[in-house]
Amino acid sequence: MGVTLPADLERQVEREVSSGRYETSDQLIADAIRYFFDERDRNQRRIDSLRRMGQAVDDAGLYERVSVPGRD
Repeated sequence: MGVTLPADLERQVEREVSSGRYETSDQLIADAIRYFFDERDRNQRRIDSLRRMGQAVDDAGLYERVSVPGRD
């Protein structure tokens, strides 16, 4: 698989490899993609958890019991 990067990202990748943090650009890009997917999955789990909590609060009728300032 070939990947074409915009010039600014290509320069950043080259700097990272030159710094010694990564041995190859392929290694850096693979790590970046893994990080992206891990974060996306982690964020989806958080969203799913918040939805479940919201549904539980709604099912328990707690929204009606909350006192909201300015709402009588």
